[in-house]
Amino acid sequence: MKSMKNIVLFGLACFMQLVHFDAQAQQDPKFNQYMFNPLGINPAYAGSREAISGVALFRNQWIGIDGAPTTQSFAIHGPLMNKKMGLGFQMSNDNIGARNTINAEFDYAYRFPLLKGKMSLGLGAGFNYFTFNWNKVTFKDAADVVPFYGQSQILTPDVDFGAFYNTRKLYIGIEFAHLLEPKANFSAADSLLSLGLAYKQFRHMSLTFGRAFVLNKHLTLKPSILYKQAGLYQGVLDLNVSVLIDEKLWAGITARPNYGAAVILEYVIAEKYRIGYSFDYPFNALRYTNGSSHEIFLGIDLALRKSPSVSPRYF
Repeated sequence: MKSMKNIVLFGLACFMQLVHFDAQAQQDPKFNQYMFNPLGINPAYAGSREAISGVALFRNQWIGIDGAPTTQSFAIHGPLMNKKMGLGFQMSNDNIGARNTINAEFDYAYRFPLLKGKMSLGLGAGFNYFTFNWNKVTFKDAADVVPFYGQSQILTPDVDFGAFYNTRKLYIGIEFAHLLEPKANFSAADSLLSLGLAYKQFRHMSLTFGRAFVLNKHLTLKPSILYKQAGLYQGVLDLNVSVLIDEKLWAGITARPNYGAAVILEYVIAEKYRIGYSFDYPFNALRYTNGSSHEIFLGIDLALRKSPSVSPRYF
């Protein structure tokens, strides 16, 4: 029977490895360029661009910190021919320390006219595949090491629900993610089952809002807000202001209270291709470790046959 000290140290080490915390409680990967891929935070967005839309995001977070998160994400979605429904698929690979999570999700959205825009209700269903590499867990005191070796893998189902309303210049959305609160019990050895050690993914809520203001034929201003909360932990707020220049270049800045700021750029090529870059830098204690983060964004929109082109697209 392990001592209470061993149990506490073991639980703390695994907790820090398993739970993906940003400056405040967040288990899901965080992207600065969420406004260029709304499907990643709301399944109800599927089909809203009135085109077959594909995006890819690559993020290296907190450069200089051993075991810091690296994330790759891909999404594709579009409307059905009757335009009342949208379908999508997204997949992400998130690695932090000893833990790796692969998430895959199929999205369905039903869309209908409301006031001057469209309302959409969406459902996402998929799975999380957790892998934990025990060989990467280290202890300060060798006497406290718990005898776990190799890897543990857990597959859990996952369900998200969202609502999304938009006009050409405004959007607002809400999402409730991880409704099943998937739980992964990594206690592979009988001697450790008594610890009851498990990783639980809390339910997340996301609120998004954005509005485009056309200042003149060369400039469009677009403020946007993202608020995310995991379980009962304190939420995280992103405040972004972007400017569209000559319908080609998006340039913006994001402020994240209690964390730092980010600079975001996106360039539109031939109305269908998009490429973006983001750099964020923390103002908290992470700045002493060169804890900056980098993101690269790639996107493409393929117009549907007989579907009128909407240009520029503000979201």
